[in-house]
Amino acid sequence: MRIALNADRVIAIICGLVGGFWAYAGWFNYGFWVNKGPGPGFIPVIIGLATCVLAAAQAVNYDKEAEPVDIKAILPIAAMIAFAGCVSIIGFLATVFLFMVIWLVTQGSYSRTFSVSLAAITTGLIWGIFECWLQVPFPGGLIKSLL
Repeated sequence: MRIALNADRVIAIICGLVGGFWAYAGWFNYGFWVNKGPGPGFIPVIIGLATCVLAAAQAVNYDKEAEPVDIKAILPIAAMIAFAGCVSIIGFLATVFLFMVIWLVTQGSYSRTFSVSLAAITTGLIWGIFECWLQVPFPGGLIKSLL
């Protein structure tokens, strides 16, 4: 049996996973019912379960004539998940620089010199505006905390 993965079904699966995560977190981490009343996890559980039910209905009743998902369409989502993970490890500014260089070289087909230059200028501007001018500290990451 082959399962068709088109955009409708992939989005439904992703929404179902997110809804399941929030229902689980609301029930076990925040508390669904606390002191004879709704706790902080009440709304996440209700919305998460509703999202799971609607996502399951969409996954079953997907558009069967839609084109299959191109793997390149998932790349930006995967890059954002990797970006979020790297921020906690190497810090925000280093992650911005690294991901800009990688994205410009692989997806933008720019030269390495141009990509590094643009990423350095952009990262410098972000640092100057937020860290120096606005006094907003950036997450340093695990490496900075170990040093």
